Amino acid sequence: MSTEHEIGDDYTKVASFTDIPRGSGIGVNVNGIEIAVFNADGELLAISNRCPHQNAPLYKAGDEKINAEHTWTDTRGGVNEEEATVSCPWHLWEMDLETGKHEVSGKCIGTFDVEISDGDVYVQV
Repeated sequence: MSTEHEIGDDYTKVASFTDIPRGSGIGVNVNGIEIAVFNADGELLAISNRCPHQNAPLYKAGDEKINAEHTWTDTRGGVNEEEATVSCPWHLWEMDLETGKHEVSGKCIGTFDVEISDGDVYVQV
């Protein structure tokens, strides 16, 4: 969950708020940990960047497919802003951005606190 206030020493700056457009995400590495930060309706949420199914990079969700003319969709997964979920770009597993949980399998990935200060985005690891 993102809020605006003073940032503690255990937070790392990962981006500017304007670097993460609504409905998309970015991948960052903080102290060797791969994290995806998503903008769901103006709220920034951070989870592990790897899907628990087959280790796909979640920040790629919503990217345009190279072979889209031969597939049923022209993008790879995506962010559902209303539900605060992301669909994996490989097999469309839907992960809850607040809990890191995949409802069907019960598998979970890590979530991280996000703070915003002076337009900069910080993640707690």
